[in-house]
Amino acid sequence: MYEAYWKLSGKPFPQRSETSRFLPTQTHQAALLRLKYGLDTLQGPALVLGPSGTGKSTLVRYFAEKNAGYRPFVHMVFPSLSADEMLRSIAADLSDNGAAESVGTDGVLRTIQAALRHHHAEGRQPLLCIDDAHFLSDEILQKVVLPLTGLSESEPGCSLAMILAGQPILSSQIRRMGSLSERIAVTTALQGFSAQETAHYVQSCLQAVHAPGEIFTSSALQRLFEVTGGNPRRINRLSDMALLVGYAEHLREITTSQIDAVSAELMPAAA
Repeated sequence: MYEAYWKLSGKPFPQRSETSRFLPTQTHQAALLRLKYGLDTLQGPALVLGPSGTGKSTLVRYFAEKNAGYRPFVHMVFPSLSADEMLRSIAADLSDNGAAESVGTDGVLRTIQAALRHHHAEGRQPLLCIDDAHFLSDEILQKVVLPLTGLSESEPGCSLAMILAGQPILSSQIRRMGSLSERIAVTTALQGFSAQETAHYVQSCLQAVHAPGEIFTSSALQRLFEVTGGNPRRINRLSDMALLVGYAEHLREITTSQIDAVSAELMPAAA
């Protein structure tokens, strides 16, 4: 709606995470390095922790894109499935014929084991990511995550790299389960952008859609950081709405006034 007014070639602030817009900050670069080390050595599952909106899902997909050796990449985004449903879904994604013919949990695990052996023989390293893992029940952790970790430990030809991505509470859930906690290879925590990174992110998003000049004043970018805490999802929402307000009010630039206005309207929902 506002793109033509600001002379943009598209919407600058995606409301859905896109790896093409991923900005590898210092925190993200450290997380990617730790993930690479932990998964390459296959010491156990890796944990990616961070508050909602800090880019956990985007980081994992970016990692998979940049590390083509991890294939197939299985991205589970339905943590509310039952243990049996999740195992069967993983088996279906890892194998050609899925788990339709398997009977019981043991049968599905054998299907997964056979699929892992096949990938190993073909020189592939499967990677499983379970997103929103803080929603996983103890049953899922016991009947899905722990057995899959055990497969990798018991036989070199059945290795499965695994990432559990979730909010910080996931760490305490894992710690309660000693048998799983001691198998975690690496834990990395994501944080919001710094003030400088926030400004760089906003400017990069605008440049990506060919903005003809500076649209947000430096004070507006500072206020954006202050009200969002550097949270990428909140930055996207507020920046997008600020551009809409600027268009509606026929402004030439976005100032702290627009940031304050949209923050008062959106932050309760964004929190």
